[in-house]
Amino acid sequence: MIRLIVVEPEGAYNVGFIARLVKNFSVDEFYLVNPKCNMQEAINFSAQGREILEKKAVIVSNYDDTIKDLDIKIATSSIADNEGDLLRKSIKPWDLDRFIENNKKIGLIFGRESVGLTREEIMKADFLLHIPGNPEYPVLNLSHAVGIILYEVFKLRNVKNTEKNEDERISSESIKLLDYYSKKIVDILKRSEGDENMYIALKRVLLKGVSDEVEARTVIRLLRKIYVKVNIAEGKSEDEME
Repeated sequence: MIRLIVVEPEGAYNVGFIARLVKNFSVDEFYLVNPKCNMQEAINFSAQGREILEKKAVIVSNYDDTIKDLDIKIATSSIADNEGDLLRKSIKPWDLDRFIENNKKIGLIFGRESVGLTREEIMKADFLLHIPGNPEYPVLNLSHAVGIILYEVFKLRNVKNTEKNEDERISSESIKLLDYYSKKIVDILKRSEGDENMYIALKRVLLKGVSDEVEARTVIRLLRKIYVKVNIAEGKSEDEME
């Protein structure tokens, strides 16, 4: 399942064009977070995507409501791979084949035309996706960027998912547990604000590197043991642990 999320879009033309793309590439769900444009104008720009805005689009006021039930959350940005900034270390469109599976709820998150997504919004995602281009003029129009990514996802959904059987797929529960124990361990160990990068790095390495459910369950057991040991070292009993 693919959910397209656009946070505070400012241009009615972009919202209209994106609605057409939702129809072009069979996107399952379309969320708009607090749109700043005139929605009637957006409908006028949408042409054959009119029904998408009138019937399918879900308009919400809270970003967190759009991501809370997702398995994998992929934020996007034109600003990426800044030296020393782990949060902006990015994956590229050709890396999406690791994550796109029909049994997963995948969120593709795009930001405002003017400033994109905030650091806080990116932090709540699992990965940051960047479309590389001419370094002298790297910034794409919002609807163009959405079109490129939806096309890549459309290809993967129609080809790759025929290749994996159930034993090779990582369950939604395992994805959530990998994230849960990564966060819990880092929360115990971190001593300064910069240590939050440990969580970003650990989560991304695990989600990229674990290839099937057997591996996922093995790593979860390891993380659970580390979590228990660290808590005991901190003076907590097992009854006090979540």
